[in-house]
Amino acid sequence: MKIVGEKVILRALESADNNMLLELLNDPHTEEMIGGSSFPASSEAQARWFENLCNEKNILRCAVVPKGNMKKAVGTVILSDINYKDGTAQIHIKLSVNERGKGYGTDSLFTMVKYAINELRLHCIYAEVLEKNNASQRIFEKCGFIKEGKLRDRVFKNGKYLTYISYSIVQGEEEL
Repeated sequence: MKIVGEKVILRALESADNNMLLELLNDPHTEEMIGGSSFPASSEAQARWFENLCNEKNILRCAVVPKGNMKKAVGTVILSDINYKDGTAQIHIKLSVNERGKGYGTDSLFTMVKYAINELRLHCIYAEVLEKNNASQRIFEKCGFIKEGKLRDRVFKNGKYLTYISYSIVQGEEEL
């Protein structure tokens, strides 16, 4: 199954996406702008990670594929911590450096939110964005997410603590 947006198609991750996933994981600019931490990864480690992926009930990982080039994934959009009882999930998005600024991020986010609400029957989708990541903040706000507050000093990077901005969108707030 594919989830179709205006500019992108969201599809299951495939082994052919490993190079793109490795590029995202090892890109220093991407690492600097997202929460959590990662370690440099080899292509062998990435292949092992992919082989061990299983269909998890509470995580939906999709590749972002531009409609004009169906063979090349340019990023990922992920719903994690899906809670079907409460109708909530956290959303994450990463795009390859060369593919940013083309509208793929906005369309991917909007398309996944619509799918989560209309097909998975989720009620609230939330995100945590580093305070210094202005580009991601703009995308979430453009898609109708509401800034809820700050989670102070939640991430340690480059010798200092960073703050998350918490965003959410609730069923009925999204423009269909």
